[in-house]
Amino acid sequence: MANKKKLLYITRYSLHQEFNLKKKFDGQLNAFSNLGFDVYYIGFDEKHLYLINNGEKKILGKTHFCFPSYLHTLFYNDLHKAAIKAIKVEKFDYIYWRAAPLWGSSCKVAESIKSIGAKLIYEIPTFPQQKEAHLNGLRKLFSVYSERFSNKFNSLVDYYVLIGEDAGGQYRGKPAINIENGIDVNGVPVRTPKNDSEEIHLLALASMSYWHGYDRIINSLAQYKEDRKVIIHMVGGNDGGCLEEWRELSKKLGVSENVIFHGPLSGAQLDEMFDLCDLGVNSLAMYRKDFAVTMELKAREYIARGLPFVCAVEDPGFADIKDAMWLRIPNDDSIPNMQEIIDFTLKMKHDSLHTEKLRVLAQSRLTWEEQHKKIFDIVGGNGI
Repeated sequence: MANKKKLLYITRYSLHQEFNLKKKFDGQLNAFSNLGFDVYYIGFDEKHLYLINNGEKKILGKTHFCFPSYLHTLFYNDLHKAAIKAIKVEKFDYIYWRAAPLWGSSCKVAESIKSIGAKLIYEIPTFPQQKEAHLNGLRKLFSVYSERFSNKFNSLVDYYVLIGEDAGGQYRGKPAINIENGIDVNGVPVRTPKNDSEEIHLLALASMSYWHGYDRIINSLAQYKEDRKVIIHMVGGNDGGCLEEWRELSKKLGVSENVIFHGPLSGAQLDEMFDLCDLGVNSLAMYRKDFAVTMELKAREYIARGLPFVCAVEDPGFADIKDAMWLRIPNDDSIPNMQEIIDFTLKMKHDSLHTEKLRVLAQSRLTWEEQHKKIFDIVGGNGI
């Protein structure tokens, strides 16, 4: 390890529970390692925050879950204290920090980074951030609070990494590198289609936030009056707050027997769901966040698994693909045409190579290594 450059990854990484961004974080960590870096990250459980490297953990501080809304408030102060301690323990070359609400302690971390001569690379995972500020009162409050520290923090950032709209190479007067969301293809098993029946099974995989727009697909099912049986499998917890609303909608519209709420699934259970389903459902209401272009992790998992899907926005990661294996519908509040979705699904089912084609697409251009290479081609070299 002596010849490798050291990189510290800072984000809210839970070690004691599954969470919807874990695959992204693990994919990024694996990609940094595959590019030649000696990778460290900060993880936490019910009791402590740790500095983790190659499976070895060093305690950096305590967590305080006794406080209400801890993960959205005081946790960041504990995380920042842990980061400063980590920077004192190890001499890092790069700090890769995924954006979170800025606090006064954020600036202290950035000052510690500069004091050791490390490069601070700050990822904004949904750019521009301003489009998300209106989503709820808490986010709006944090947005206003964070702005108090933004100028000072910005002065300490070396490079911004932006996932979203093209910033033209600069953001707030600093170099900005646009990338897309990637996926750890090797960490995602390819599906083995197992639905040989006449039924159509749709997979709606998400944290159930209103911009996922699954009310649109439920309404579409309710309007469908033909004979073919269509089942929507809702997979995910209620992190986004819309699960019960959509459950009640399916009851109200009389389609609750065909809309199954499975809750969060992982491992073999999730693999079996991908094998059963014929079509994935990507986010269908990004217009509710004023987005017409996105680079969603969900779409990348569908592609890596070999599952065709329906979507409602342009994704630059594969916008140029001519033989598209996904169906684009309007990004508005109209009710999708279920017969159109069924016809597309049947077309894909009749193409015995569609799973393999999608997997090859993911391997060739959607990996985290491909995206992170864009960063270090500009920042300066790989990990060796």
